[in-house]
Amino acid sequence: MKPKAPKKQANAREAPAKPVSQGVAPDSELPIKEKKRFEIDIFRGWCKSCGICAAFCPRECIRLDENGSPYVEDADRCTGCGWCELHCPDFAISVHERKPKKVEPPED
Repeated sequence: MKPKAPKKQANAREAPAKPVSQGVAPDSELPIKEKKRFEIDIFRGWCKSCGICAAFCPRECIRLDENGSPYVEDADRCTGCGWCELHCPDFAISVHERKPKKVEPPED
């Protein structure tokens, strides 16, 4: 029978875990970067509805409709991995980062 390993004790020098406040990175005063958003464009004229894009999408952003044609179900889930774009035999799909909307101050 093997002897049990001693339990790891907390180091007195280690700082206790701080709760993460919204908008600020832990242990830092730097703001957290906003998540990148991506747009998925499907060029219908080139698409032959093979379903490869939907099959390769790891986040299930692309689905097939009742006719087998792909459509974007939820672009907000897209991480921009590009698997759909890389595997499309017809070059019918494009993934690119969304441009942030410019907010102009109201005119007085």
